[in-house]
Formats: sequence, structure tokens, C-alpha cells
Amino acid sequence: MKVRHRFGIVASLVLMSCANAVAHEEGVAWDNLGPRQQHVLQQFADQWDGFAPERQQRLARGAHRWATMTTSQRDAAQQRFHTWRALPEKRRRLIRERYEIYKGLSPREQRRIRNNFERFRNLHDERRRQLRDRYRHMTPEQRRHEHDRLSDRNTTSAPTPKTSDRANDTDR
Repeated sequence: MKVRHRFGIVASLVLMSCANAVAHEEGVAWDNLGPRQQHVLQQFADQWDGFAPERQQRLARGAHRWATMTTSQRDAAQQRFHTWRALPEKRRRLIRERYEIYKGLSPREQRRIRNNFERFRNLHDERRRQLRDRYRHMTPEQRRHEHDRLSDRNTTSAPTPKTSDRANDTDR
């Protein structure tokens, strides 16, 4: 009897995972969206069934996130969207390509990039400007060399600089 019960549980789990896989391939039915999601996506109601399953899922997730945001979060998201739309198509394409490259990196490399970006954001405006200017004036070879140098520095545990060395680092 216990074997039948366990078999029933396992069979149910297998069927549920198959149903999830089929639902994943089929997308999201409009009637399966919540009322708030339908409200957010109302402009797509007539076209919904013609969307690719991946697009339906992406829109459904986005609508869910939008419906749970505060007013200030929505305002910030709209501002980011307007900034994005104002970019030239060539720039948006480059950003998408770089994001795809980023997604293909190891978690360790992604973390290194996020940490470096956060450190850069925390610098004073003048120091960020200096670094941008310096980077803009580098040749592609100099940029590659700098990237390699920084990658090596982040992957090896370098000894902690002396206090006098730290003072000199801020002058660079």
C-alpha cells in the first residue's frame, strides 16, 4: 500500500513538472493573468494570443513587478525607460550586446564587475570625471593592457600596500 502511495506522489510530481514544461512552451493565457496584470497589459489584450510564449512570460513578469511597485519606484522606472528610449538605436544595441556578454560570464566575473562599478559610483564626481577622461584618451591597446592589469590584480591576492603607497594611489 505504501508503495502505491509513493508511486502516486511521484507520478503527481512528474505530471506537474510536465504541465509546467508545457505551460512554459505555451506561454501564459490571458485569462490566467491576475486582474492587476491584465490592467497593466490592457493595451496588448487583442494581440496577446499572437505573442511568442517567451514574450508573454516576460510581459506577465513585468506586469506583476509593476503592479507591486510603489509610486516612487514606478516614477523611477518610467524615467529609466524614457532615458533608454532616448538613446540612439546603435547605443541600445551595443548595451544589449554587452549585457548578453555579461550574462555569459561566470558568477565570479559578474560579481567583480558589479563591485568595480559600485566602487566607481562611490567616487567623488571629480575623480570619476578624471578616470573617464583618462579612459577616453587611451588607445585600444592601452585599454586592453589596463583591463588585463586590473583583472590580474583582482584574481590574485596582492599584498596590502604600505600607508605611503596608499597616499600615492590617490594622486594617480
